[in-house]
Amino acid sequence: MVEIKGKEKRNIRGVLKTRPIDLRVGKRGLTHEFIRECEKVLNKESMIKLGLPADKEVQKKIIEQFSSEVSAQCIAKVGKTVAFYQPPE
Repeated sequence: MVEIKGKEKRNIRGVLKTRPIDLRVGKRGLTHEFIRECEKVLNKESMIKLGLPADKEVQKKIIEQFSSEVSAQCIAKVGKTVAFYQPPE
């Protein structure tokens, strides 16, 4: 996966800041159905914003697992919201 840096990352973060949350991670965590829905959004728009549970340890695990499963880079994390970007292929 290509690392996004500098000005490009700042521009993407600016777009994601005003964007509403696309999906929220529920009690069951990252299920196959959830990942499939996230991939649909990423294929369409190259970026996604997720709502996470309140527990910080669970948040870290979800971010790591999601990044590896969908090959997307975490661009920003603010509170219980995290934004990912997947460069178009």
